[in-house]
Amino acid sequence: MIKRFVLDSRETWKEFRKGLITASQVNRIMAEPKKGNEVSVGAETYVLELIEALNAEPEPEFYSRSMEWGNEQEPQAVMRYCQENNLDINSPNVIYTSIGGFVFFTWKDIAGGTPDMILPKQKRNVEIKCPDTTTHLYYLLKLNQSNFQKELGKYYDQMQFNMFLTGAESTDFQSFDPRVKDQKNQSFIINIERDEKRIKEITDKIEIVHEYKIKLLNQL
Repeated sequence: MIKRFVLDSRETWKEFRKGLITASQVNRIMAEPKKGNEVSVGAETYVLELIEALNAEPEPEFYSRSMEWGNEQEPQAVMRYCQENNLDINSPNVIYTSIGGFVFFTWKDIAGGTPDMILPKQKRNVEIKCPDTTTHLYYLLKLNQSNFQKELGKYYDQMQFNMFLTGAESTDFQSFDPRVKDQKNQSFIINIERDEKRIKEITDKIEIVHEYKIKLLNQL
């Protein structure tokens, strides 16, 4: 039911994901629909985007400076994480999913995801964000285990579904910003445990939304 793929390039990885509900977007389908509707407004918008990806030429990708910054800094964040946790990035017990093949997991061939790092020996994933400095400092000063789901519901659901896909028991959320002057505050890590109740809610909703997507596709 859960399959693991290793793809040879980012372009292949992006093509492989086309039309699938992904962990990074799964929070968009989780709202309850209004009475009389099959899915929420957010879920319907996302489904239409998935259908567009399958039936139309792709639109030019939009890259903001913030997105470029995140992509540039992620490898440095990985190195910092490994340094802080006494891990050898070249060890088979450290899988950086964007190096040596792009990893992608699928569930029932309808949804999938890719954690930034997988630590199989520890049964732990790592989700890395390299935000603007204001956001990083907000995480550093305000974020904790008890308010994480409320504050960052999008990332919470992404991490929970990726834990389901990989069999992980927890995920380290890392925010990294090397622009912060005090080195000890450049990397902020918080561990989030697996939430079986939320995972069940996510997988149930994925199946509902997938059926809705098939229904719309059959109308074309």
